[in-house]
Amino acid sequence: MKRLLMMCIPLVTLTYAGGLGTFIDHAQKSNGQIKAKEITIKSKAQEVESAKSAYWPTLDVGGSYNTLNPSSIVQPGRTATVYASVHLELYDGGRKAAVLKAKSYAKEASFFEKEAFSKSVTLQIVQYYYTIKKLQANLHALKERSKELKAQIVRVKRFKLTGLATQEAVDKLQAVYDNNRYTMENVSLNIQTARENLRLLSGIDATHLGNSRFVTPHGVRFEWFDAIKIMRAQAKAVCENAKAIDANYLPQIGVSDTYHRSNFDDTTTLPPLPGLGGSDAFLVDHQNEVKLSLNMRLFDKGRMKHESEAVRLQKLALESELAHAKKEQLMHFKIAGKTLTTTRAKMKSAKSALRAAESTYKTIRKKFEAGLVDDIAYLDALAQKTLAEARYKETLYDYEIKKSLYYYYAGKDPREFVR
Repeated sequence: MKRLLMMCIPLVTLTYAGGLGTFIDHAQKSNGQIKAKEITIKSKAQEVESAKSAYWPTLDVGGSYNTLNPSSIVQPGRTATVYASVHLELYDGGRKAAVLKAKSYAKEASFFEKEAFSKSVTLQIVQYYYTIKKLQANLHALKERSKELKAQIVRVKRFKLTGLATQEAVDKLQAVYDNNRYTMENVSLNIQTARENLRLLSGIDATHLGNSRFVTPHGVRFEWFDAIKIMRAQAKAVCENAKAIDANYLPQIGVSDTYHRSNFDDTTTLPPLPGLGGSDAFLVDHQNEVKLSLNMRLFDKGRMKHESEAVRLQKLALESELAHAKKEQLMHFKIAGKTLTTTRAKMKSAKSALRAAESTYKTIRKKFEAGLVDDIAYLDALAQKTLAEARYKETLYDYEIKKSLYYYYAGKDPREFVR
C-alpha cells in the first residue's frame, strides 16, 4: 500500500505542474461557459434541420366523436370519424429557402461566437498565468531581501553589544524588515487570487506553473476577428429573414389529400325510396378529398412591407458596426505591433538596470559591512536591487502577454503559438 502511494505522488504532482498550453486545452473541455456555447451551436443545428424538414410533405391523422340531439336524416345522433391528411406546399415564393439560409447563417454565427469566446478565455488564462509568474518573481525578490535584512539585523545587534552600533540603527532595519514581510503577505494574497481565477477558467489547480512562452511573431498573416465574422453571418441572416417576409406577398400554392372514414349510430330511418334505397344513402361513411389551394396577400395596409423594411434596417446597422469593428481591429493590431517593439526595448533597459543595481549593491554592501557607509545607503542599494530584479522578470512576462495580444489582434488563436 505504501509503495502504491509513493507511485501516485509523482502523478499528482504532474497533474498540477502544467504549462500554459495545458491550462488552455483543459479550459476548452471543462469551462462551463464554453460548453454553453457548444450547446447553442447544437441548438442552431437543430433549427437548420427543422427548416430543411419544411420541404417535406406533412402527414396528419386525427379523429372525432360527435353526439347530436335531435338527429335527422342527414345528421345522425352519434358519429365517429377518423381521417388522414397529406399536405405539400408546391410554391411559397421562396420563403422556405430564405428561412433555411437564415437559420444556416445563424448557426454559422453561433460557431464564430463560440470561437471568439474561447479565444477571450485563452487571453484571460494567459493574463492570469503570467501575472502569477510576475508575482512569484516579485515574491522571490522580497524573500531574498528579507533574508538579507534579517542577517544584517543580527549583525548590527552584535555591534550594538560592543558599542559599535546604536539602537536606532537596529530599529530602522527592523522597521524595513517588518514592512517587507507585510509586502510579501500582500503579494502572496494576490498570487492566491490569481490562482483561483485561473482555476475557475481552466478547471486546473495552478499550484505549480511550467515554463511556457509564445513564439516570437514573424510574418504573421492578418485575419479578421471572429467577432467580425459573427456580424457578417448575422447580417446575412437578417437579409434572408427580410426575403422570407417578402415571400408572403407572392402566391402560396399547396396540394392536399384527405381521407375520411366515419361510423354512424342513432340514425333516423325512412322507408326505402325507389332508386335511392333507405336513409343510409344520404350518409357517406368514407370519402377521399384532393384539394389544390392558392392564397395570395393583396392588402394588409403595408404591415409586412414595414416589417421587412425594419429587418433591412437592422442589416444596415450591423453593416455599420462591422465597418467600425474592422477599423478598430486594424488599429489594435498596429498598436500591438508597436507595443512589442517598445516592450523589447524595455526588456533591454530592465536588464541593464538590473546589472547596474547588482553591481552597486555588491559595492555598497562591502562598504556597509566595513562601516564606510551608513544604513540608509545600504537599504537604498538593497531596495534598488530588489526592485530591479522584480522589474526585469515582470518585463519578461509582460512580453509574453503582449505577444499573445498581438496574435489575438491578428485574428489568430494564441494557443497555436504556445511552446
